[in-house]
Amino acid sequence: MLTRREFIGYGVSTLFLLSLNEKLFASDTPDVFPLGIASGDPTQNSIVLWTKLNPDVIKKGVEKLNLHISNDPEFKSYQTLPIDLKFLNPKTNTLKITVSDLKPGTQYYYRFEYRGISSLVGKFRTLPNGKVDNEKIIFVTCQNYPDGYYPAYRHIAQEEALMVVHLGDQIYEKRYGNPRVPGRDIQFPSGKDIANTLEDYIYLYNTYLSDKDYQLARATTPFVYIWDDHEYANDYSFDYSKGLYVLPTHPDWIKNNPKLVMELRKYAIYAWNAFTPADAKINFSDSNPLKWIKIYRDFKIGDLAHLICTDERSYRDPQPCDKRFGSLGCEDQYKTSMLGKEQKEWFFEKLKEKGQRWKVWANEVQFVEGKINNLFGSLDAWSGYLGEKQEIVDFLDQNKLYNTVILTGDRHATLIAEVRKDNKNPDSIVAVEYMTPAISSVNASEIPFYKRNFNLENVEEFTKLELEQNPWIRHINNKNWGYGVLELTKDYADCKIWSVNKYDPNSDKQLDCHYRYLDGKRELKKIS
Repeated sequence: MLTRREFIGYGVSTLFLLSLNEKLFASDTPDVFPLGIASGDPTQNSIVLWTKLNPDVIKKGVEKLNLHISNDPEFKSYQTLPIDLKFLNPKTNTLKITVSDLKPGTQYYYRFEYRGISSLVGKFRTLPNGKVDNEKIIFVTCQNYPDGYYPAYRHIAQEEALMVVHLGDQIYEKRYGNPRVPGRDIQFPSGKDIANTLEDYIYLYNTYLSDKDYQLARATTPFVYIWDDHEYANDYSFDYSKGLYVLPTHPDWIKNNPKLVMELRKYAIYAWNAFTPADAKINFSDSNPLKWIKIYRDFKIGDLAHLICTDERSYRDPQPCDKRFGSLGCEDQYKTSMLGKEQKEWFFEKLKEKGQRWKVWANEVQFVEGKINNLFGSLDAWSGYLGEKQEIVDFLDQNKLYNTVILTGDRHATLIAEVRKDNKNPDSIVAVEYMTPAISSVNASEIPFYKRNFNLENVEEFTKLELEQNPWIRHINNKNWGYGVLELTKDYADCKIWSVNKYDPNSDKQLDCHYRYLDGKRELKKIS
């Protein structure tokens, strides 16, 4: 526990905040605010703040929930915003509020209060304007709750980053076998092994967000969330000819029932929006399911970086060819779209906008190819959408957008790669791809998918062959969990991948790799 004198020595310290919140965990706070607090989607003058109020503590006659905002972590002075309880989500008892009229590049502290009980204390920094020398962005992915603990989030809470970009799979829609660690089983209210009601999806978020390390990370750093597939259904896509989503791995009683497929889509969107501090609006009254919500959006960080977040699930065509994994490929890979027409036009317009040194693309699935013995590992990734992928590469090259960094999740592995216009030409780099491992989800050391995809015998052989046969890939670790740190300066875009042991809730972190992409040089260097 930090003393006040130690706090003064640290200045405005995240360690002080973490110490305070650990005390609040031991108080009445979790009884009133069981899932903590969160901030998200920061801009130069606004932030989205979030919490959940325990419905069992709501007292008749106490109709206000207070939000306190301060420039001081001890709240010696603060502004109070009373919030009527009628603004709580009636199905989840969550609150999401956008606070505006803030100052750019400014540190704020916040807490909620109900009936004299305070929530955890959170902090966020609004995005800066003008000249920015450096910033740090965390990126994470894939956190199946029964697969392991979340020590990565405890370390993330101490990183002093501008934001955490969550690349998707923050929940898993199915009970994928028995839990791998004690105390983290999933039991859906419906009694099934797969989410098939709104209550099931709500249950998942309540369960995942009960993790204290996750709560600490969400309190100390703003999150920018996009989704991948498991927030709704594994490997889903959209059939434009039928106007329906396709759920290839769901049981027949779901995937062959068009009405239920679309009801599940609404349930998944509703729950995601209720529990995520994202500036997104639902419009279920639209007859077009592609218009029910839009989560692709962008953020500008002074003159340093332009973060562009895409949605690579909602608008994608079904995966092509004969099978999704271990495929020889086919002509249809060049006819499919992952982004959809409207989003792709938006994406290219955002890439062309000037004013920032770095373009940072929050991208869910692996962009570079990783063929082994002429087989594509997964056509669910960009390898299944090669025509559109080449469009993007050509666009970056034609517009000389070589300071582009692609942040990737999904695969449950670390991968560092050069994105080349011509894979045979090492001097044709147009971008770099930094892939973070999973927070907790199973990786190739636990599930031997390399046997299914490539008929290989072990993970070491898999890693060795992928590196040998795809020389643009500089580093792979198929056996770790953890998170990525992107450090941006005017001279370089650094990536550090930190590994943790998900089986140990108190795990230390270890550096897996450190790479540096040099400004204007089209050169990726290994640091360690």
